[in-house]
Amino acid sequence: MQREVFYSKWSALHGGAEVSGIVRAWLSISFQCARFLSAIRISPNLLTLLGVISACLMTWRPLSLLTITLLVLSLAADGVDGSVAIYQNRESEWGSFLDSVADRVSEAIWLYVAFQVGVAAWVAISLWVIASTQEYARARLASLGQSEITLITPTERPVRASVIFILLVGLYVGIAEITLISYVLLAAQCLSLILVLRSAKSSLR
Repeated sequence: MQREVFYSKWSALHGGAEVSGIVRAWLSISFQCARFLSAIRISPNLLTLLGVISACLMTWRPLSLLTITLLVLSLAADGVDGSVAIYQNRESEWGSFLDSVADRVSEAIWLYVAFQVGVAAWVAISLWVIASTQEYARARLASLGQSEITLITPTERPVRASVIFILLVGLYVGIAEITLISYVLLAAQCLSLILVLRSAKSSLR
């Protein structure tokens, strides 16, 4: 599959989202990963499963350095499974459903690890609820026959994972602002949810 065809198919599957800027940069990397993984015959659903397994293993020793590696593997596997499906022409409703469920499970585990690092329980729970509501709003809009919300918010999933990564690294380098970082993320996620809901309201008028 040619790169431009890949971009076109991705855009069509995401409500005609424009492939430019940071999105194009990410898709360029994702395309290369999809090509390599397809060459060694890795299926998209296997990647989704590996992402969940990596996240689950984070609960084994959440305060160890291994957890940082597992977080990266979890996000990486989840980040390219859709691209592999596009590259292999294996897009399916089942795969999309499985990916959405896996995302919510993985993110719940990430925030459990954040709680172990020192994030207050109510903050960790709030972060998961807000993120899940944001993603549910997108999915629900699509189920109502509307175009998927293509708005890129300040706290998309890779950003949320990056903050967990920072917290884990901070644990080892002595960063004491864990509470402050978690509050900033919470405020940013609230803003993101508002932006998504406003976009949904506009589409449903």
